[in-house]
Amino acid sequence: MRFLPVLVVLLFQVPLVAQQYIAPTEANSPADELKTFKVPPGFEVQLVAAEPDIGKPIQMAFDAKGRLWVTTSRHYPFAAEGKATDKVFILSDFDAATGKAKTVATFADDLNIPIGILPLADGKSCLVSNVGSILKLTDTDGDGKADTRETILTGFGTKDTHGMMNSFLLMPDGWVYACHGYLNSSVVKAKDGSEVRMQSGNTFRFRPDGARVEPWTYGQVNPFGLTVDPWGNLYTADCHSKPITQLIRGAHYDSFGKPHDGLGYAPHVTRHDHGSTALCGLAWYNADQFPAKYKGMMFLGNVVTNRINSDKIVWKGSTPVAEEQPDFVSSTDPWFRPTDIKIGPDGALYFADFYNKIIGHYEVDLKHPQRDKDRGRVWRVVYKGDKGTPKPDGNGPVSGASLQAIRSMVELSPLRGLRAGMLTELNENKSPFFQRAVVDVLIADPHGDNVLPLIALLKQTPVEDTHLRHAARVALRNSLRDAKAWDKALPADAAIVADVALGVHTAEAAAFLTTYLQAGSLDKAYYTHVGRYGSDDHATKVVELLKSQAKNPAAIVALEGLYFGHQARGAKLPISARAVAEKLCVDGLKQSEPNAILASANMAGALKLTNLFDPLTTFAARPDRDTAQRSAALTALTLIDQPKAITELGDLVMNANADVALRDQAAMALGKVNQPAAHETLLRAFAVVPTRIANTISTVLTTTPNGAKLLVEAVKQGKASPTVLQVKAARTNLANGPYAKVVDELTANLPHEETNLAAVIQARTASYPKAKPDLVAGKVLYTKHCAVCHQLANEGAKVGPQLDGIGNRGLDRLMEDILTPNRNVDAAFRATTINLLDGRTLTGLLIREEGQVSILVDFTGKEQRLEAKDIDKKQLSTLSPMPANFDTALTDPEFRNLMGYLLEQRVQK
Repeated sequence: MRFLPVLVVLLFQVPLVAQQYIAPTEANSPADELKTFKVPPGFEVQLVAAEPDIGKPIQMAFDAKGRLWVTTSRHYPFAAEGKATDKVFILSDFDAATGKAKTVATFADDLNIPIGILPLADGKSCLVSNVGSILKLTDTDGDGKADTRETILTGFGTKDTHGMMNSFLLMPDGWVYACHGYLNSSVVKAKDGSEVRMQSGNTFRFRPDGARVEPWTYGQVNPFGLTVDPWGNLYTADCHSKPITQLIRGAHYDSFGKPHDGLGYAPHVTRHDHGSTALCGLAWYNADQFPAKYKGMMFLGNVVTNRINSDKIVWKGSTPVAEEQPDFVSSTDPWFRPTDIKIGPDGALYFADFYNKIIGHYEVDLKHPQRDKDRGRVWRVVYKGDKGTPKPDGNGPVSGASLQAIRSMVELSPLRGLRAGMLTELNENKSPFFQRAVVDVLIADPHGDNVLPLIALLKQTPVEDTHLRHAARVALRNSLRDAKAWDKALPADAAIVADVALGVHTAEAAAFLTTYLQAGSLDKAYYTHVGRYGSDDHATKVVELLKSQAKNPAAIVALEGLYFGHQARGAKLPISARAVAEKLCVDGLKQSEPNAILASANMAGALKLTNLFDPLTTFAARPDRDTAQRSAALTALTLIDQPKAITELGDLVMNANADVALRDQAAMALGKVNQPAAHETLLRAFAVVPTRIANTISTVLTTTPNGAKLLVEAVKQGKASPTVLQVKAARTNLANGPYAKVVDELTANLPHEETNLAAVIQARTASYPKAKPDLVAGKVLYTKHCAVCHQLANEGAKVGPQLDGIGNRGLDRLMEDILTPNRNVDAAFRATTINLLDGRTLTGLLIREEGQVSILVDFTGKEQRLEAKDIDKKQLSTLSPMPANFDTALTDPEFRNLMGYLLEQRVQK
């Protein structure tokens, strides 16, 4: 299935107004918007400031004087092309009864999409983000307006300017913590030479004067909102991962296609998504103005559904778990866009309202004329009811001050001598909160002495305390980076150490795993690690282990892992592996286990095992086998014996009695053979194949210069229909070559491709209401065609956007996004074209790199592993990474079944 645009809006079905990309109403005045708010009994919403006094607010922060600093942006989400005119305001002199800011002063008015804001302790300066950098603005003459500007940090990416670095939070340790935001690649250097490299997601910290910068966590997609609980734990809001995440230093969080560090992805606080992919601003309530039950509540802005969500935090050991509560603030005004939330010194909840007809960035054409530039409001929620007698609920850790003190030890080097006492307390003090605080110190202060106490902690920590367990694994991983620390581990603890060893990218870790595998484990990840970081001697030893496992389907999968590891470090498997692989592949093709079958085909092709050609040919012909498995077998044939494979695949492509899907896969495999004989075979097939296969042939031929030439000549000579030149992927390939003018001439009398697509969309849309889709069959089709890249209901891969609630988009929009994704494709999901030195050109989504290997997901959803030595160049396309003929990839009944299943995936509120 094609990749849908990144902003998969989960449209709520609410009684009064449908939540939409573009609000169907006109703007309300602040007074009229106020009437649209709904809050719990006893609460009241009050207007703090609005246009024309302020602009469009994005983020806010209170200073030590109780003043509210607000960043605003007319330019958002596109950087200013000329003079930048975005502003920072200071709101003060609040009316205690009404909340109104009697004084609204402009502190700076020449900024470019300022998002993060941090007023400093001197009361006359602040740190603020600006496209590409973080600035310190200072008022030196006391007139209330900044007159000096210093760049504290620079090197932040600016490819996407809607997220960027944001949510600055100064902690008691003297560091400023911040979110990196969405999509951009950044290389940020501080004054002392320290450096962080970030790509999308990530959190980092820096000294207020820019003296030093450090990474904090890795991954996430678009963290936008940062808060802290009373015990010093940091939390982010994220638009595309999970709404709330407690940050574990050095941990990796799931993202779009990004790998973790070997330890797996760190856990989240929420298991729900509040029905949205645009969540921003986050605040932990710990004041006394609201009733006691609101202590320990987290508030989260939701700009899609026009509300502020709330979650009550309960604790499983030291792990915070969010229990979804009724919405704290909701509005029937679809212009309401709460982008940031702060708790004021008065205990009230303040929130920035970007107030706009349009949510933000990709949901409409760039610089859409309906985008509002002027309106914006700041509101607060106060409690006016009778609170009664507050009763502490006993929820959460105690002795917060002492826990913060423990965490601070790592910043004070003279106190590191206390490690021995801390390690003793780690397992004697049974408070999970105390243990977590100590572990946080050990993450930053790794040492061989930490190993045994951390292992003991992992043994006794309950499974449900996921955050303590993951933090302990991070601390153990860091300590095991010291080569001498491996001597501390005991044989009885081998399983715990092996689990963590996957995150330690050293020869010592590979040596440990080589020994551990002697116990008989066939975990692919362990073999991959040995191949990537071990020696040839280690590889030889584990290959010997696999000899006795020939009948076990996991053995060939393990060997494939070993091969992948070698491939990532640019090495080859030991000679002894070939004979073992041949035996394992033969047995693997006889298995029913899908992973074993795919690994057998992949390894047979990678090692060019000639004795596997006939078994693979027989396997590919079996109608009882899955298409993906048969396709892998066909691809392997082209790698083992090209001339012979060209004949076999050519016969299959032109066999009218064979399965159409398999014939299509054979054409695709044949197209990857950059040889004249393969090209000629594909050209001959035009005479007998149906449209679906003809479109595939057109696409694969145009990936090479010679193939493109032959295709154009075939059309000119009447050997192929000119309609094959209208296939979007083929047309794009040809447009970049010498045949653009000829193609225009050959297709001049044909209906425009967009006209054809419009007809397909219209026909399928019209036929759907009459259909009775089989939802069970639709789910099977989703799993087969879509789940390789998309996650839905926690199933599938998170390579492309999550699809939870996709049915809320409605038939028309969903039909368009599936059949014409290039109309809205987000830059994060555009295709990458890779030119190989052998003349081939591959197109797909470049999801990650593993050492010397680039991982590309191709048109079929299959991962292509491309070694650096074989790559000529990479180029980002403007198109979706999936082919343009999805309309013919499924039969009409299949398409209706898939559509029916997707339309059922709605979020109700």
